[in-house]
Parts: sequence; C-alpha cells; structure tokens
Amino acid sequence: MPDWAKYTFAALFGLLLCVLAWDFIYWTGRYPPNCFIEKIDVSGLSKYDALKKLKNADVDSSVLENIELKLNGRSLVFKPSELGIYIAPKRTISNSNSSTYRPNYAVDLIRRATNSYPKRVLLLGLEVEPDIFKTILSGIANDFDSPAVDSKFAINEGGTYRIFPERIGRRIDLSGSLSKLQKDLALNNRVSDIAVEVLRPRVYSKELYRYPPKYLLSEFTTYFGSHDSPNRVHNIKLASSRTNNYVLTSGEVFSLLSVLGDFTGDSGYKEAFVLYNGELEPQFGGGSCQIASTLYNAALIAGLEIVERHNHGIYFTIYPLGRDASIYSGSRDLRFMNNTAHPMLIKAYATDRKLTYKIYGTPTNKKVQISRPMIFFEGEKFVAYDVMTDEAKTKINKALLNGQSYYTYIKVYTNRAGYTSEKTLWSHYKMTGDRENVKIVRPEPE
Repeated sequence: MPDWAKYTFAALFGLLLCVLAWDFIYWTGRYPPNCFIEKIDVSGLSKYDALKKLKNADVDSSVLENIELKLNGRSLVFKPSELGIYIAPKRTISNSNSSTYRPNYAVDLIRRATNSYPKRVLLLGLEVEPDIFKTILSGIANDFDSPAVDSKFAINEGGTYRIFPERIGRRIDLSGSLSKLQKDLALNNRVSDIAVEVLRPRVYSKELYRYPPKYLLSEFTTYFGSHDSPNRVHNIKLASSRTNNYVLTSGEVFSLLSVLGDFTGDSGYKEAFVLYNGELEPQFGGGSCQIASTLYNAALIAGLEIVERHNHGIYFTIYPLGRDASIYSGSRDLRFMNNTAHPMLIKAYATDRKLTYKIYGTPTNKKVQISRPMIFFEGEKFVAYDVMTDEAKTKINKALLNGQSYYTYIKVYTNRAGYTSEKTLWSHYKMTGDRENVKIVRPEPE
C-alpha cells in the first residue's frame, strides 16, 4: 500500500474516531430518539433543554390520561388543571434519569443510524396545589355531605312517648383526600379515592328503647320581670326551643353555649339587656341568663353533677338567692353532666310570662335537698346570717341598700342508698339589683 494511502486511511480513521467521540459526548445524558414524556417529545434533548420544555408545557395537553377521583362507587374525571394539579419539572427529570443513560453505545449507535429506536414513553411528575384542590372538593362536599341525625325522644304531658330513629352521616375528609392524592401522584397513579368520614350520631334509638327517659326527675320555673321587653321574651323563647327535647346520654356533659349557638342577629336573636361589667347593655341574646338559671336549678334538683356555673355580679330577685347562673359567649358557660347510667331528656316550656324546665330520665332513687342560703358580708368574717330570720333580714336590707358586697352559700344534700353526700355552692354579689339601681348604658332597640 502506497504511503499516501496509508496516510489517507489513518486520517479517515482518525476522523471517524473523532466523529464517534463527538457523537458519544453529544448523546451522553440526552434522551434517545423516539422518546416522550407522556405527550411531550424530548427526543435528543438534554436534561436542561427538557427541563425548559417541561416548564412551558400545558399540563392538560401533556398528560396521557386525566385524573379520576372515586367517591362512594362513583367515578369523577377531571382535567389536571381543574384540580390544581401541575407539572413538577424537576421531579419529572429526576424520575427519568435512567432513560438518559445507555450502557451499550454500539447498540445505541446502530439503532440511531438505522432509525430503529423503539418508542419510549415516560411519565410526568405531577403535584397539586392544596388550596385549589380543597376548594373543588368543598364544592363536591356540598352535594355529598350529610349530617348525622340523633335519635329523638318525644313525650307529652300524658306520659306517652315516641322514639324517632337515628341516621348515620358522612363527610368528605378534605385533608385526608389531599394526602391520598399527593401519595398517588408520587406513585404516578392517576386514580385516587376521596376520603370519607363516617359521622356517628350522639344518641341511638336502641338505648332509648331500653331505657326510655319518661320519668319526671325535676322541674323548675322562673317568671319574667315586670320590665322585661318583647326582645328579651323573644330571646328566651328562641333559646328554650333550642334546648327543648335535648337527650343527654349517660356520662355526657351538657354545654348550654354549645346548644344555643352564636348570639347574633343571623341566628335569630334580638338585642336585649345583658348585665355586662355591672351595667345593663343591649346585646344579641339578652335574656339567655334566665335560660341558664332555670335550667341550672332543674339540674340541681335532679342531682346532676354541675361542671361549670357562674353567678351574676348583681343578684336579681327573680332567681333564688345563690342559685342563679350567668352565661356569656367565650367566657361563661353552664355545663352539667348526666351522672346516671341511662339517657335523660330536657324539656323546655316558655310562655309570655314564665319559663319552665323539666328533666326526665329513669328512676335514680336519689333524694336531693337544698338548704336555705346563708349570707356573709365583707368585713364580717365567719359571721353567717340565715336570710329567713327577722334579724338577718333587717341587716341584709340595710347592707344591700348601701351597696355592700356579700357572699352566699347553699348546701346540696344528695341521699342515695342510705348514703348522703354534701356539696357547698358559693356565690358573690356586688349588690341586689333592679332596673332602678343598675346603670343602663343605652336603651334597648325597638
């Protein structure tokens, strides 16, 4: 072979090696031909170029299939963007790293040279915007959710009663559904189940059938004052209706504020006088303290355990001394517990002049006695006066006219099975009040 031929061959061989070296370097880390990330063509792109393409891609036109949410046997299909789902470019590239590495360069070269590379489809990494997804799910929940309904017990004055069945409720769990979708997307699943919570009723009919609360355990009545406005009477009637026929299960703690709801105009209450900071001020729900005081006394007589009770700062004579109860949203509640083994029923009756509470249950064999109140005046330590004695009445009236602060206590004796327990209930008043000696901040609205 002539020298020129040798040099030519060597030059061509060297050129071939250079081309192959360049080709090897160029294709290293690139996606192979005929490669797609779902519908996005990334053939021959570097990871950097593919990342830029993914950032500009529309998720709805890039996915091979839409998102399917399963709810109670139903299938709901959404475009990804409708649920707040978007492409996660970095996670997509990270998940596809193995596709950019091809260990057998010779095979890879032949496939590229002969255009015989098989089509390869990779999956997009998807993520979801929590707020958008929860908003969409909340709309679905409006048509899906249903509250649990307690079994109800209705009794009339003749003693006959009727029991209404309970109903199981359901509610979409927004946070649980979001967590489930996020996990499914991380596993490249496009089908996800919506999490549903089962809502159990508080009261079941089987318990009411076994132990119907049909025996009258206690009742107590308070009368409206001569100054009571139509707004106050309205509020008392409304609040009493919300406590009427309330079934209290064994061991359950009754919260009056929870049952009455928010004291707002939207919830039906009107503005009437409320004792606030020692003054009478119109507020929504004024009069609800008469609900608290009447129900408190019925609970005392029934021998229920008082969990929380607050007296008024000023004593009003429409309530028994030392046996009133005040409530105020966010700070003062009346709470008592059904300390019997069976359900109890609270009945409320409100007219234009009086309010009555009755508590029904099963016979408890409890006998409750409440003592007359004893009164202590500030500055007279350890000197207690029985409010029923003439001497005490004279001293009490004089002290109260002077606005002297005082304490009272009553004793509650509960006898059951021959054993008597005793509890002392204290109250502290700044004065005895009526409309004349309590400052009015502003008049009630008509």
